[in-house]
Formats: sequence, C-alpha cells, structure tokens
Amino acid sequence: MFNFKHAIVTTLMIFITACSSSGINKEQLLSASYSDVEAVNLKVGQQAPNFSLNNSANEKVSLTQILDKKHAMLVFYRGEWCPYCISNLESFESVLPELAKHNVQLVGISPDAVSTNKNTQRSFGQDYLFLSDSDLTVSQLFGIKRDEKIPHPAVFLIKQDGSIAWYHASKNIKVRPSGEQMLEVIKAKL
Repeated sequence: MFNFKHAIVTTLMIFITACSSSGINKEQLLSASYSDVEAVNLKVGQQAPNFSLNNSANEKVSLTQILDKKHAMLVFYRGEWCPYCISNLESFESVLPELAKHNVQLVGISPDAVSTNKNTQRSFGQDYLFLSDSDLTVSQLFGIKRDEKIPHPAVFLIKQDGSIAWYHASKNIKVRPSGEQMLEVIKAKL
C-alpha cells in the first residue's frame, strides 16, 4: 500500500541532499587561491577594490569601514532563493565564535534587494553582514559577474590592510568552501 507521508518525507530528503553545497577539495583549500572563472584577475597580496553597498538596514557600508575594525570574509552568493547558497551560509553558523576570535567579519554579498537582505539578516542573525549588490557592480569589480542577474559563487578573504589573503571562485554552484574549511584558511593566512 502506498504511504503518502513516507513518499513526501523521502522526496524532501532527496531534495535537501541534492541542494546541499559541498566543500572544496584539499588542494584548492591549501593553494594561494583558486578560480576557474576567467574574469577573475585579482591576485593574492593585491589591494582589494574598495566599494560601498547598502546593508539590510539600507545604510551604505564600505569595505574600508569594515576593514577599519576587522578582517573581511566576502561571501558572494547568488541570492536567497538559491538552496546551495543558503546551505553554504548555514555552514558558517558553527564557526562564528572562531571568526570573532580571529577578528573576521563575515560579509554576504548578493544581488538581492535590501528588503530581501533584511529577511536574510533576520534568519541568520547579527553576526552576519548582508550587502546588496543589486546591479552587480561589485561582483564585476571582483571578476565574478556571471551574467546580468547573478554572480559566480566566490569567497575573498581580505586582511585589515586591504590586501587579498586568499580567494576561491568557481563556476560550479555546488562547490564552495564550508565554514570549517574557511576557518582552516583563516588560521593559515591571517
């Protein structure tokens, strides 16, 4: 006999598993940087481009303001609608206390509107900073603009002096550094 409840649970489990992002391989993690996105022409040690974007409270925040207080981990993601993106952001939850110990501010950057980022901010809490790159200007500065609507997933670790310490950018939307992996990078690069 067909069990409708069992079928729904099984379908949901398959969907959740299929929509989980996976971490990057050890070689990419330990390298100076990794990108299979041709437009990324930034180098480790180079000054990161400065920018100003609106946060979830619709206030302008610049990279310089963030770096005045902390190192920055810029996590570029496609949007709140993307299950791989949300799964990746959730992977940072367990390492937030360690990020604080290493004086690192997690900065989520997406093309989502400020109003959408406000909802995302509520979901994730105050330890995250969400910025709206609705016209993808900053994504283009970093070389990760995929098309007119979304960026390629990427993480840039920026030291307080403004220099790029490490980055990972990939065309593969499922493969991103996890929170635990980024903690390893932070310990090695900062």
